[in-house]
Amino acid sequence: MAVKSKPSQDWTLDSGGTAWAYLVSGPQVSAPVVLVAERGRDAASLEAFADTVNGPNYLLGTKLAERGRDTILVSYGPVADWDTAASVVRSAVLETKRRRSGDKPAILGGLGRSALVARYVLAYLEYEGFDHGVGAYLSLDSTRPTPAEQTALIDVGFMPRIPRNLKITTASTTDVEGLTAQDDPGLSMFDDVLYTSTPPAESSWIGQEAGWWLLDRLP
Repeated sequence: MAVKSKPSQDWTLDSGGTAWAYLVSGPQVSAPVVLVAERGRDAASLEAFADTVNGPNYLLGTKLAERGRDTILVSYGPVADWDTAASVVRSAVLETKRRRSGDKPAILGGLGRSALVARYVLAYLEYEGFDHGVGAYLSLDSTRPTPAEQTALIDVGFMPRIPRNLKITTASTTDVEGLTAQDDPGLSMFDDVLYTSTPPAESSWIGQEAGWWLLDRLP
């Protein structure tokens, strides 16, 4: 995956969503990392999202490909409501599982509210008894859910139980759980937490410190 590169495949998802798949070995999905565009930031343009994920300050897409990982970028549009966004991400998860060969688990994550949507979708699928095939969930820079979103999360169990739940909070971002780098990470509802001292540059989705931390924790 390179900046401004064309995807291997372009998927049409439910509720008007789209996904670009950058595959490292042929037409089949083998080891997918599914990243959801944040509403109002990258969601209007998957090309812009691709450039951010593989930004000049940290080439996350390239680093994933070097480790044999496929990168799948998902957009639900810049003005989608919660239900529409959840429908798109659910469709992306199930489409990824349908296309996946072998038994390598998927990784699903997002930034801010897109991470909340991803978390809800995984918890919902588990609540409904679906095998989502996701082995790790990533939240980058958590944001506080609205009361309605909080209720929706509680109704399906609040957190997914099957995947390893990873959280990255970058410098200058308020941690909505109220934890700081000096607090006990065991207090977090996540399995593993990083408080990175180096925030990503404007042109990159994730910074180098956080990127390496994430790569080392992928199943």
